[in-house]
Amino acid sequence: MKSDSIIYKNNGKIVNIFNIPIFSGSKREVLSIIKAVLARKKENFWIATVNPEFVMNACKDRAFNKILHRTNLNVIDGVGLAWAVKRKTGKKPEIVAGSDLVNDLCSLSKINNWNIYFLGGFGDRSKRTAQYFEKKYQTKVAGSYCGLAVGEDEKILKELKGKKIDILLVAYGMKRQEEWIARNLSKLKVGMVMGVGRSFDYYSGDLKRAPIFWRKFGLEWLYSLIKQPGRIKRQVVLPKFFLKVLFQVRG
Repeated sequence: MKSDSIIYKNNGKIVNIFNIPIFSGSKREVLSIIKAVLARKKENFWIATVNPEFVMNACKDRAFNKILHRTNLNVIDGVGLAWAVKRKTGKKPEIVAGSDLVNDLCSLSKINNWNIYFLGGFGDRSKRTAQYFEKKYQTKVAGSYCGLAVGEDEKILKELKGKKIDILLVAYGMKRQEEWIARNLSKLKVGMVMGVGRSFDYYSGDLKRAPIFWRKFGLEWLYSLIKQPGRIKRQVVLPKFFLKVLFQVRG
């Protein structure tokens, strides 16, 4: 994880889970850090929203593990990871879901004069997500573009070039979006960049997100599995993560 004066002040909130630095602070603290970073005109501040699937991939993929050490902030996006942090520290951390952060940042865009760009998603979901937030919050939209996670880097960079982008939201799905950011970070000129997974699927209206009740109890993954049984292949990592934490993570 990059050294940064703002992050250093919060280093007591950094918890290592299987050699991945996780920020255990609240969503309010995350937003406070983002506001401070953007106010300082710092470029390319990178946030990853990490869940158990990230961790299990990073445990077996050394290159992906290195990527999660390049970020400025890895936040807790999943009840399983929150449980792992609690098991190690004895304190229950707040889940900071990427989709919730997207909504918060878009709601704060107008008052803070943040220009937000929506990159990725499937079909025109980035465009429809931008339109949704523009209508709901009068979000300052810097643009939107789908593009491909692999093979179109130069085309995408050309699209982004010359635009004033304070926040770049990248929705290519877990790992692919982080790999895209890692490849192109040095060429970007944005205030902050964050991988947002399936967020555009939700906010474009193409996929219904779990109701508040399910999210409150950390069961969004189960709701998604019920609605999309095909995700079972991805969810098999959860019991593996549970056992790994149970036998290897101690306070």
